[in-house]
Amino acid sequence: MGGAANPGGIVRFSIAMPAEMLSRFDRQIARGGANRSEAIRDLVRASLVKDEQRRPDAEVIGSLTMIYDHHTGDLTRRLDEIQHDYTTEIVSTMHVHLDHHNCLEILALKGQGARVYELADKLLGLRGVKHGELTAAATGESLER
Repeated sequence: MGGAANPGGIVRFSIAMPAEMLSRFDRQIARGGANRSEAIRDLVRASLVKDEQRRPDAEVIGSLTMIYDHHTGDLTRRLDEIQHDYTTEIVSTMHVHLDHHNCLEILALKGQGARVYELADKLLGLRGVKHGELTAAATGESLER
């Protein structure tokens, strides 16, 4: 876990990975105009912010996206029931009818990490929710790191 430090606080280290993975990563970062060091720093920073957001008392903002079949049992009632228990954390919602069976719902969320992740887990765990993802963003100090 070591590396050579210089006076500026920057540490150099090496990473071992398959050649094909590195080639694909290099192509990806080239499209974004970054270099390997910047890309690795971005990945590490995102991982640290994500980990910090999992603290129960951390302030979290984000969006929860779900695709579900509204014909599944009493799913619509259950979604509403759960959301009514989290009115403090739910800033806004958007509901889109994708086709006769499927709906897209997006919730803008803000609150303590424990409550936001609890809400996401409850909603995404319901039978009939086909796909869902919580995307959390940093707030306050974690944005400046």
